[in-house]
Amino acid sequence: MNYTKLLTVIEKTISSSSFYWQSLSLISCFILSYFCYRLSRRFLFPKIISATLKKNTELNRLVTRYAIPLLYPLFATIFLAIGLSIYSAFFKEMIVFTTTLKLVTLFLFLRFLRISSNSNFVSNAAGLFLMPALVLDIFGLLDSTVDYLDLYAFKIGQVRISVYLVMKAFIVFLIVFWLSNLISKKSKSYIDNNKSIKSSTKGIISKLIDILVYSIVAIILLKTFGVDMTTLAVIGGAIGVGIGFGLQKIASNFISGIILLFEKSVEVGDIIEIDNGNIFGTVRYFGGRYTLIEGFDGKEIMVPNEDFIIGKVTNWTYSNNRARVEINVGVAYGSDLELVQKIMISCAKENSHCLTYPEIECFLTQFGEFDVKFTLYFWISDIVHGRMLPRSEVLMSIWKKFRENGIEIPLPQREVKMI
Repeated sequence: MNYTKLLTVIEKTISSSSFYWQSLSLISCFILSYFCYRLSRRFLFPKIISATLKKNTELNRLVTRYAIPLLYPLFATIFLAIGLSIYSAFFKEMIVFTTTLKLVTLFLFLRFLRISSNSNFVSNAAGLFLMPALVLDIFGLLDSTVDYLDLYAFKIGQVRISVYLVMKAFIVFLIVFWLSNLISKKSKSYIDNNKSIKSSTKGIISKLIDILVYSIVAIILLKTFGVDMTTLAVIGGAIGVGIGFGLQKIASNFISGIILLFEKSVEVGDIIEIDNGNIFGTVRYFGGRYTLIEGFDGKEIMVPNEDFIIGKVTNWTYSNNRARVEINVGVAYGSDLELVQKIMISCAKENSHCLTYPEIECFLTQFGEFDVKFTLYFWISDIVHGRMLPRSEVLMSIWKKFRENGIEIPLPQREVKMI
């Protein structure tokens, strides 16, 4: 690198009259940009677009988050581009103008990167590499620097990895990671807010988006390193062997989750019962490895997706939300059994949660040691609201009417003989 030549060029540029004309033009462009920025902030957004934004909350959020913070550098870029095109018609020397335009454009990109990624690390890391690259490009030293960094390299098989290639891959990774994350978040947010799409379909689309986005990221990174894509067949075979031996449970759970989403036998919001009733609650989330069930006592249970495929699952809300409630009552011998039956049926009919169809039924089921056993069946419309409340209300009503009619619920009696 010829630093003497570089210093000569800088000295010549500063001493020329064109430098001051360019500086004056740049100041004019920035003043016009600031004037338009203040005018837009004060009049355009509050008065012209405010009525539209109040009706559209998503547009309001986009304008507040992106448009306003990027407004001034965007105006500066536009006016600098216009100023450069006008200035080039009268003067040939434009290095200060082009340099400033490149710097402002880079600043606009990094600011957008910071806002959209919600992370200072991504924008700072990108700026750490892009800013020196821009400075080197401005002074015409970028190509020689790239050649110099490309000299230090090593080989892995047929792939040659140099310092320049690593830096390039890092920049590509940052930009691709930011872009894929942005696309994934925005698409998932749109899908989640779309009420016309079913919850199970949303899960399928979200998983397909993840698979597609990360596959594209992986392919771009491999192409950046110059990896021959035909080698993916070998890598795929190795991954298949790994899945067959060490990752079979993970693969099984992932595939089971995909099957559940397509089959729609269990969906988010369903009330399910598995493990012989030990796990009973509402499905809250489908993951690649597990399904989250929220129990009625507040516990959150992560169940492997495979359990829903190979085990027995009771889905209380699969085709409808109706549920049957069963109540067992024993009365003393000598009671009017027909009256007992009528009272139990009437108590269920009077309850607001009880359905008239299917019909309420009450059966004499057994003559016990010390009581006559009856079983009452009635249906409720929505199990989501629970079965305990209607069951408790009907039991309380039965207890009160039994007392009013002199019907006794006997206690177990035992005789102890002392010899």
